[in-house]
Amino acid sequence: MSKLSRRTFLGASGSVLALAAMGRPAFAQTAEIRHFWWGNPERDRRTFEVIDIFNGKHPDINVTGETLGFGDYFTKLTTQIAGGNMPDVIQQGYGVLFEYIANGAVVPLDDYVGKTLDISKMDQSAIDAGTVDGKFYALSIGANSHMAMYNTRLFEEAGIVPGEDFDPYGYTYDELAEFAAAIKEATGVAGTDDNTADYQNFSDFVVQKGAMLFNEDGSYGPTQEIVEEYWATWEKIRNAGGTPPGPESAGLAGVSELSQMGVVTGKTAMTYLWSNQLVGVQSLMQDTLGAAMYPNTSEMVPGSIVQPSQFVCLTRDSANPEAATTYMSAFVNDLDMTKVLGLERGIPSQSDVRAALQPELTDVEARSVEFFDKIQGKTAVLPPPPPSGSNEVEQTFERLAVNVLLGERPIPEVASDFLAQARAILARA
Repeated sequence: MSKLSRRTFLGASGSVLALAAMGRPAFAQTAEIRHFWWGNPERDRRTFEVIDIFNGKHPDINVTGETLGFGDYFTKLTTQIAGGNMPDVIQQGYGVLFEYIANGAVVPLDDYVGKTLDISKMDQSAIDAGTVDGKFYALSIGANSHMAMYNTRLFEEAGIVPGEDFDPYGYTYDELAEFAAAIKEATGVAGTDDNTADYQNFSDFVVQKGAMLFNEDGSYGPTQEIVEEYWATWEKIRNAGGTPPGPESAGLAGVSELSQMGVVTGKTAMTYLWSNQLVGVQSLMQDTLGAAMYPNTSEMVPGSIVQPSQFVCLTRDSANPEAATTYMSAFVNDLDMTKVLGLERGIPSQSDVRAALQPELTDVEARSVEFFDKIQGKTAVLPPPPPSGSNEVEQTFERLAVNVLLGERPIPEVASDFLAQARAILARA
């Protein structure tokens, strides 16, 4: 297979008929459509509710929902791909989109645009993000960015005032080490999660240091010095008492369930996730959450990106793509459905939906929008989707970072091992 490259999909949103003006296709019998997503209790509740709304409006289509936690979702999806029984519509992330396009698991949507699929009110940036090699594959559900979520009560008890003692939209790792240790001393709760094994944080750090996670030729961008500095930076915060003990953090490496995040369990005062997850995390807590960007180096080079939070994609195994794309279109356009979905999957990429949601935002949703407003101009340029093998590189990073957290091997040795394995994975893929 030739190497794919991301290209701008020109004209996708121009002169497209509005969904209301499109004639719905008539199906000879009820079309059965399966939608599979990774979720959490809050996301699942909202998604099943919108499926009911859709089914009530479309008696000729019956959508059923399937959901798993993030850690199990891709494992099951891999099994379904091998068995040729993928659901019609699947949820995908920007970081793995390229890989699923390359192996043919998801198919282009171009033939359905202006027919069963309306993208006329979608942001062009969202369309571009879902376009690879000149073909439109992925319908953006919303946009998000990396977010540090902090327990405002614990910060207040420690006398740490955001905006005075640190800038939530521009603080350094050295500042984090100081206030995380101060929170631990004042409250008995570690001030921050330990991100030694957090690949998302590492990816930001790489860009902050002036490199790219993946070079234009698909090779791996981080150097030995960058990997060592990243792990040494978190070692400094850990040694200052700002994080839980290394072995405790090692036990959470790769964990993605919101209920196990440090800020939810009360083990830490700050947890690092995606901005769209603020709604879900807040629903699991009594204390109010504040929002901040990820920490930065002293040079303050932007490292986080704004990217599609998730996409919905059409799979190669769909027996009724017209019905499936009718559902996908409603998922991002129907105002009754999008009202229920709210901002849980990110800031919607459809302009009418954003306008309709604005007057009815909950407090936590308003905090999410405020965060998005304040990070404008402080983020890095969205890179192309990662190459095949990037998922395995991430898992390798998490696995080897546990060696650092447990103190089993020196950081330079683990960094060298990781880079050798990452390069071999990408070469093989």
